[in-house]
Amino acid sequence: MLGLTIADLIVIVLYIGAMIGIGYWSMRRIKSQEDYFMGGRAFGKALQIFAMFGSGTSTDSPVGTARNTFAGGLSGIWTVLNYLFCTPFYWFIGLWYRRYRMITMGDFFAERFQSRSMAGMYAIFGLFFFIVWLSVGFSAASKTIVALTPKAAQELNAAESRELSLFSRMSELESRDYSLLNQSEKQELEQLRVLHPRGTFSYVSGPALIIFIGLVVILYSWTGGLVAAYLTDFVQSIFIIILSFILIPFGLYQISLRFGGTGLWDGFRIMHQKIPEGFFDILGSPTASDFTWYYLLAVTTINLVGIVVQPHMIVVGGGSARDELSARIGIMAGNFIKRFLTIAWTLTGLIALALYAHEIADPDLVWGKATLDLLGPVGYGLVGLMIVSLMAALMSSASCYILVASSLLVRNLYRWVAPEKSERHYVFVARLCSALAIVGGVFFSIYYYDVFDQLKVAWELPVIFAATVWVAMFWRRASRLAAWITIVSSALLFFIIPILLPVAHPALRLNQKFLAVTQTREVVRSYRAKEFDIWNRNREIEKWNQLDAAGLAKTPALRPLNLGEEIEITTKPPSKPIYWTKGIKVLPDGSRSGQGFFNFEMAFLDMAGVDLAALPNSMIETLRLPFRIALPILLMIIFSLFTAPVEKKVLDRFYARIKTPVKPDPKEDAREVEASYADPGRFDYLKLFPNTGFEFTRWTREDTVGFMLGVLGCVLVIWLTLLMAGIGA
Repeated sequence: MLGLTIADLIVIVLYIGAMIGIGYWSMRRIKSQEDYFMGGRAFGKALQIFAMFGSGTSTDSPVGTARNTFAGGLSGIWTVLNYLFCTPFYWFIGLWYRRYRMITMGDFFAERFQSRSMAGMYAIFGLFFFIVWLSVGFSAASKTIVALTPKAAQELNAAESRELSLFSRMSELESRDYSLLNQSEKQELEQLRVLHPRGTFSYVSGPALIIFIGLVVILYSWTGGLVAAYLTDFVQSIFIIILSFILIPFGLYQISLRFGGTGLWDGFRIMHQKIPEGFFDILGSPTASDFTWYYLLAVTTINLVGIVVQPHMIVVGGGSARDELSARIGIMAGNFIKRFLTIAWTLTGLIALALYAHEIADPDLVWGKATLDLLGPVGYGLVGLMIVSLMAALMSSASCYILVASSLLVRNLYRWVAPEKSERHYVFVARLCSALAIVGGVFFSIYYYDVFDQLKVAWELPVIFAATVWVAMFWRRASRLAAWITIVSSALLFFIIPILLPVAHPALRLNQKFLAVTQTREVVRSYRAKEFDIWNRNREIEKWNQLDAAGLAKTPALRPLNLGEEIEITTKPPSKPIYWTKGIKVLPDGSRSGQGFFNFEMAFLDMAGVDLAALPNSMIETLRLPFRIALPILLMIIFSLFTAPVEKKVLDRFYARIKTPVKPDPKEDAREVEASYADPGRFDYLKLFPNTGFEFTRWTREDTVGFMLGVLGCVLVIWLTLLMAGIGA
């Protein structure tokens, strides 16, 4: 059935049934909002670790990493590993979440700024945040399953056959040294890159598959609340680990078998022979120029700034933990599991690159193609196990996301519209809100349907609220009005206007000025020739001989290469649109139209005299981010200086509570908080700047040890990545 065996279908059905069963078992135990949203704050270190790992690892994590590794080599690891250098700071952030003693981050705004309307606005932001993140997982799962159900060549219709021939031609041109293409071939390649033809056609429709996956997630998540989410996260984390490693031995064996190796381990050596040397650069080969050091620095910074307002982090990041140490260990250890598994996802992408270079047009399909090719012939339900593992990765995140989205909407919005309802009523409304988040995720996934581009939107969305939290955590002067100005300005400048302006003025999409693309330059790099290069050169010689026989050769004759010979390889990265987030589409009449959101930052830089077309692709991506990082922080600080702060009594209670250590026993903890309320200066001896409005506190021994262990963990991840990349070199 659609390329799946009976064994595969049995595995899938058993998994879905087990997850729904856990949900319904947990459903009977829910008596209150605290049970549904926070599980009674009774989770220890093990469940906190797996909850953090499971909720932070969706289908897009392995699929996205393998996708960008296939497209550009080892630097694709930064698709997920861009959060690596944020990880040591989680040691502090997990402590904050637990000491907040809040159910949602909306409660933070209601209390710190004394603004229920701001908490309601945050709830709406949270819904859109989860819609975007859910859409990334839906796209990744859909594209992988699409690749698992390909049509045979003889089953393609006429239009699909024509598109496949265009893809084959583009792949042929891209596989050749750019300097050896004649002028007409270079122009043809540029035109084909704009058309972006597909190379894979499936029995199933991508959008229809997204809708089906959304329905499965709704059925699964309707039931059990946080207890069910944590229990299934524990089970699903095992499936995610299986997913991370299952393709590697089969892939290495296939490389060795296909290219004359002597065993599994020899696959590493052959992989290095088949993949150009530049693809093992951790900061980017010429064709993966997005991942330069400056782009990574910008992405790491925006993720560190934004992590504190990601709505689910207060739940899985420590807020539901039994005590402070469980919160800290859970958030940091759970994230480090993901960091280490990223190495395995990257290796899978490199293996796929060695096997399928120039066979796949859409890199999002790489994981599915590898699964079908490597596990399909083995049988025993292994393809079904992979589908189950991908669904586990999606559901482990989705269950957390929609739970938090519903808690935000119910506690910080609906409860004020409909107060004094029963606990059962609020839990029912929360389940309806969960369905709303999933439906939104389905529609956004269908609209964008590009895993990496959707990830970029998800990385940037938290800047709307991030500055208000960072400034308010450490500065008493941070005011309510300044927070409102920062939130509204960030939302308008970075999201609302860029989305609505092209809708209000469709001619903007057709304006030739805003259809400009980067004028990428040829990149020449020196290598020692490998088998891959010799094979490519022999193809070039064969092609030249055919042209010469027809009297059409326009370049000098080529000579064969020798293994290990010093050579120069010329590549030309594809141009990218400057002003549009989804690229430029060729319309039926041959005209072009900008797609997606409009990049205001680029328009501003253009007016400032910056020659944007001359910049590398990665610099265009990078220059958007400093605006989104710095402007909200500046607005928050400047307007706080000139507007009235929140009442002192409110601030005293807020800062006293977040300095009060958490006691595992709820009654004892409540007594400690009351003692701090009675004496707000109880912990002022911890302040780094006494008698000022700054609330920075001195590090304890636990702070220092935990942070340094986090730094060592980062070093270990990078060392293991480089070690993996060097095997067989």
